[in-house]
Amino acid sequence: MVYIKQNKDALFFAFDYYPMGKIISKSVTRDRSTEDENEFFILLDMENKNQNGYVFSFSFLNNQRDAAVYNQRNKSYEWDWIWEVKSTIIKEPENGKPGHIQTEVMIPVGKMQNKNKKQIGIDLQLFSYKEDGNYYYYSIIPNSELLSVKSMYKFDLTTPFEDKLNVDVSAIPFGVVQSFNDLGDTVRVGGDLNASFENHKLKGTLNPDESTLEADPFRFSLYSRPIFLQEKRPFFSKDLDIFRTPINLFYTRAIDNIRYGFNYTYRSDLLKAGTAYVDDRDVDGNKRNFFVTRPNLNFKNFNLGGMYIHSKNEGTAYQENIMSFDGFYRFPDNPLRFGAQFVNSWNSTNDNPEEGSAYNLYGFYQFNDAGGPFADFGYNRVNKGFSASTSFNNQIGLKDNFDEMYVSGGYHFVYDRKYFSDINVSAGYYKGRVLHDDGYFTDNFNLQNRLTQSMNVKLSDIIRINQYFEYNRPNDFDENGNLITRENFAQEYSANFYIGETSLYAGYYFGPYFGDFIKNPYLGADIFLFSRLSFGASVNFVNLSDVKRTIINTRIDWKVFDKFYVRSYYQNDTYTNNQLWNSIFQYEFFAGSNVYLVFNLNGEKLQNTRKYFKVGYEFAF
Repeated sequence: MVYIKQNKDALFFAFDYYPMGKIISKSVTRDRSTEDENEFFILLDMENKNQNGYVFSFSFLNNQRDAAVYNQRNKSYEWDWIWEVKSTIIKEPENGKPGHIQTEVMIPVGKMQNKNKKQIGIDLQLFSYKEDGNYYYYSIIPNSELLSVKSMYKFDLTTPFEDKLNVDVSAIPFGVVQSFNDLGDTVRVGGDLNASFENHKLKGTLNPDESTLEADPFRFSLYSRPIFLQEKRPFFSKDLDIFRTPINLFYTRAIDNIRYGFNYTYRSDLLKAGTAYVDDRDVDGNKRNFFVTRPNLNFKNFNLGGMYIHSKNEGTAYQENIMSFDGFYRFPDNPLRFGAQFVNSWNSTNDNPEEGSAYNLYGFYQFNDAGGPFADFGYNRVNKGFSASTSFNNQIGLKDNFDEMYVSGGYHFVYDRKYFSDINVSAGYYKGRVLHDDGYFTDNFNLQNRLTQSMNVKLSDIIRINQYFEYNRPNDFDENGNLITRENFAQEYSANFYIGETSLYAGYYFGPYFGDFIKNPYLGADIFLFSRLSFGASVNFVNLSDVKRTIINTRIDWKVFDKFYVRSYYQNDTYTNNQLWNSIFQYEFFAGSNVYLVFNLNGEKLQNTRKYFKVGYEFAF
């Protein structure tokens, strides 16, 4: 049961909840919800146009999250809001009798923009994961879509909301003391500045500290595919939706060593735009700078966007200019979508100019969680001479002179039964090739030329199995340098197990690979213990070309007591003879301030040791 009321400044919600199942009310990760929780979602469409809005999420862990919603279902977590939620667990469910939870929520709305004066849209969604990792949810309207403002309950206002000026400023200075292998201590100061006014937001950073970020896991890839690294730095991570394009031109992890930077974003119903400037150093210590700007117009059924990137490396005398245009169209009455992008680059080194172009055409038939067909298809071409130092392609590790085509489709079967209730079957074709002879690769050299088939089946509430088959015919050279075609066959079988709050998985990937045979068994687990401790681990065994390789990744999250958190990561790769062990101790002592003690060890015998002591404080104005 939910009670709703409003005044000129806020919306108020009171929940009376009688759960039959277990109440998840613990988390060891600070300010982040886990997949073990029940959550309530409050969706607000303040314009009452079913296009843009806000989502507020809360659980019974006193965890809160919020996001802005645009184009019905796309979300941006850059939007931060101060709101209040308090849950009281009156009774736990036991012996077949329901429990009882009461929750009060207060959401100030004065600074939200474009509010309708008579009526707004509201949806309330109770969301939960099942033991097998699937989810379900309840809503107050029958045609609700999860985390979407497409269909909303129309709530008549008793009094119009009052408009207020939305101005927020926060500064987070910090100091870091660092020592490396006892060579002496160094002191570094830096900080972040965040300012917002209505739809505008400006962020600045100086000497950002990355010692408290989670380490990237050790991994390997086949067919020389580049490994994508997730962006974890707040300066970039909350704006990725604005700078994202079909051809990934602004892969922010390509900017590694930031000295200072500025990031401005603007978000309205029609226009989403961002501009960033960053000064950094490359791996050789050369000074580089990057400037990027992107406007993106969002209409009801289509988007139009552009992007401009300028970068310059003072040490290598290299500079580039990139111009891009992209568009996207969604059919209003069916799940078919189409998009396109065209890019041109102008670059030079020591006044030797070069120019190149790239374009991408794609479409898809959108996947539906409730079941049905799905498909995607596309063609991507990067011509010779194209260069973008911040671009990324997850299939081909070349900067230019290649193209790709792909088509795939399948069907998602959903049944209301205990066993085999969810079955996903798909197949596809992909081809990536070198376009022209470059002195090493010949014309039309196939880097990959594969047919694939996969199936995912939910056997029961605790077991899910996965199957994958691949037939790949890439080109290669024999021992005499003659062009040949390989026939690679790959098979993969895996299973996921869900037992209470513990999940386990294991699998085996194997098959002929470039005249050899690869064997790749793997396993992993995520375990939650004693309400305050979680442990995750994965082990990969790779046997290829008489090389036996083991990759280990582990993680521990421990909530020692309120406001004191410990995180530790250990990783080992026997092929590269590299180990890494990072441990982070964090204490929040008052008013948004934090103290961190960090130990980073790496090397063949963990002989390289860095110690960090960091103090940060947040000032809000």
